[in-house]
Amino acid sequence: MRATGATELKELREIRRRTLTIVVAGAVIVAVLIVGVVTAAAQGPSSLPPITVSQLLQNVATKAHGTTAISGDVAWTNDLLGSSSLLSLGNQTPAGLSSLLSSGSGRIWAQNGKVRLESQGQNGDFVVVGNGATVWTWDSMTTTATQYTPATGMRVRGTSPSPGANVNLATAIGKLITRLAPTARLSVGGQTTVAGRPVYTLTFTPTSAITALGSVQVAIDGRRWVPLRVQVFARGDSTAVMSAGFKTVSFGKLSGSLFTFTPPSGATVVHKTVKAPAGIAAATGSRVRGVGAAGVRAKPLTLAQARVRAPFLLQPTSTPAGVAFRGAFVTPSASAAAKAPATALTPAQRSMLTALGEHPAAALVYGTGFGSVVVVEAKTTPAQDAQLQQRLGSVSAIGQTTVNGAPAVRLQTPLGAVVTFRQGGVRVVAAGLVPVSVVNQIAGSLR
Repeated sequence: MRATGATELKELREIRRRTLTIVVAGAVIVAVLIVGVVTAAAQGPSSLPPITVSQLLQNVATKAHGTTAISGDVAWTNDLLGSSSLLSLGNQTPAGLSSLLSSGSGRIWAQNGKVRLESQGQNGDFVVVGNGATVWTWDSMTTTATQYTPATGMRVRGTSPSPGANVNLATAIGKLITRLAPTARLSVGGQTTVAGRPVYTLTFTPTSAITALGSVQVAIDGRRWVPLRVQVFARGDSTAVMSAGFKTVSFGKLSGSLFTFTPPSGATVVHKTVKAPAGIAAATGSRVRGVGAAGVRAKPLTLAQARVRAPFLLQPTSTPAGVAFRGAFVTPSASAAAKAPATALTPAQRSMLTALGEHPAAALVYGTGFGSVVVVEAKTTPAQDAQLQQRLGSVSAIGQTTVNGAPAVRLQTPLGAVVTFRQGGVRVVAAGLVPVSVVNQIAGSLR
């Protein structure tokens, strides 16, 4: 029994690894937009000397830390979801933050891990001040100041690495290039000027023939080695879907008073403690015992093997060309987790599995690289689904559709699509950075 439990735990870790990869990729894009790094028009070619991808990334890893302060006027655009935002679920997102995540302009100050961002938009002004210990936000529309403090045990890390950390970062970048090689190409070209500074353009291009993601382009200062602009393009479109960067930039030392915040007189002040959700804590926590330094990962299951562990599993009867089945992963049930050795799971991981209930969750992976489609399935109750439908209904970018005669919701963006529906008591979520037609075909063939 213990051997079976260990195998299931390895498979859970593999699901977390794949999920974390997607989450981190999304978080990086959102973070860039929030920090406000803008779309500045190119101002002619620069006179920078030629450089290779390895040299450029090595310079970023070893020299960018010399810039301890940066400030300037910024602007950003986000046409991924039109006028709506996924963060508006439940209508709980501050008006100013919604504006920040769409399109706007403002100013940013950052120094030694501290940051201040002020944005101006049609929904009023929004201010974010983080000093490494707490984060304040100010929403002029609601005259509300909110202080976020991490829960005991959560660490808030600065963004200025030590020289030793830069050496490790250089090694990590080299490994990243090697890992990306089968799924994406990195190139340097299109030298230009951004915010009055000569920059190199580092371009990340997926190799998949079916992905909706065209490329990600990062303009890197050719003397300071810090990013000044980020642009994300859909395949076949020369206009960026999302972009963020500096219009003007300075690297002078900043006053410490910029990173303190005092709520204005008459403001409504709210204090919140930030806790890591159980699933996130489990995904980002320390290495689970049994994986080891060698990085042992679970072997994907066949569809037949997955159905033994998750009898409810629906599987596609056909898939589009170029989207072959790659493997299945099934989480342990709550009872299996309870039988695992006490040292095999962190409290957060055990809590996550308990929340899943007696029925495990399963994930089917199709395609490769950025042309992958992931189908996640789990047994749910009608009450759980009704609550989900209510929350999804508040996002205007989500459309109503049907899959196999069942009501479904679909989120279609220039960079990918998500379709979710309930069939035979099973909640299905199919998603990928691929055209919606590919996701629809896989979802519609589930039986």
